[in-house]
Amino acid sequence: MIETMSATPLLLEGSAYERGLAQSAFAAELIPAVRNAIDSRLEAAAGQLRKPEIAGLLAQQAVMLSEIDPEGAQELAGVANGFGRPVEDVLAYLHMSLLADLAQDGCTAWSWGAGSPMGPLVVKNRDYRGEHVQLQRVFLHRDPARPGEAVLCVGSLGSPGAFSSGMNAHGLALVDTHVSTRDHGPGLLRYFLMTRLLWQCRSVEEALGMIAGLSHAGGGSIVLGDKSGACAAVELGHRAWSAETSERYVMRTNHFVSRECGPSWLAPDDERAVRSTRGRHARLQSWLRQRTGSLSFDEVVAIMSSHPEQGQEALCRHGEYGDSHTISCSVFAPAEGRLYFSAGKPCSSPWHSFECRPQFE
Repeated sequence: MIETMSATPLLLEGSAYERGLAQSAFAAELIPAVRNAIDSRLEAAAGQLRKPEIAGLLAQQAVMLSEIDPEGAQELAGVANGFGRPVEDVLAYLHMSLLADLAQDGCTAWSWGAGSPMGPLVVKNRDYRGEHVQLQRVFLHRDPARPGEAVLCVGSLGSPGAFSSGMNAHGLALVDTHVSTRDHGPGLLRYFLMTRLLWQCRSVEEALGMIAGLSHAGGGSIVLGDKSGACAAVELGHRAWSAETSERYVMRTNHFVSRECGPSWLAPDDERAVRSTRGRHARLQSWLRQRTGSLSFDEVVAIMSSHPEQGQEALCRHGEYGDSHTISCSVFAPAEGRLYFSAGKPCSSPWHSFECRPQFE
């Protein structure tokens, strides 16, 4: 039996702006590292950012964010001011993978509604660039204007809201994966969308309704689950999006599989990355199909810790190519209101548990 230790998340309280600003106050020693993470990404994409069409799109995105998601815009402003960077720079930084497909991140994500001792599960291995190891945090957001609400997020210092995954006090959980696409345009960026869903929706059904009513910037997938056992996997494009629903399981890696979005997938130039996403998808899908009863926590940890075996791709990645490593594993248990979290590679890092508990009740 794998043991978990209770832990305390980084508590961010107040308005959206105040919660964004509070990040730097809690991590003053890491302000230079956050600035470097932002600046190095912008410097790498400097040529593209000077192109009129990209500058124009970013300007449109800033306007649309303020109009569609004013709370997201306020949290972004708080983060930018706290870490001493212009709002425009942080917004561009968040759009890097969309604009230039420079990211080497991956991720394997799934939602299980068919039962476990902890109830339904939403699971993700976060595969990301190395500088985010020291910036990664578990945040608990509370707003006194929303009594009884709370949002528990896994993200990075210097990035607002649910930058990787999250769960709210009503038992809606979601995780994302990076997917490059040709289908981009003005609309809500995935990270802001995820945060908005967690603050405003109580179920997978409500979340899908909100997604259907918004314009999207395109790129990535979101895997959702709630305490009832409902599961959904959403693929995001600008002109097209898709939703797969199930009461058993859904899953995604780093390519589109739907009829609507599949043709727009922009496959990586590195063939190893293509083999990785397809291989992880095949391995996880085979494993899930073979589960016939209730999943134990040990079984979940075992599959997320799996390494290359008999020609199968690793779900726990150790830099097999590029600078993409598994930097954490998240197991959300919406019925318990709890996150089981390994802040490192799940094959070797300890497990902690965090409670999504509102204070203002």
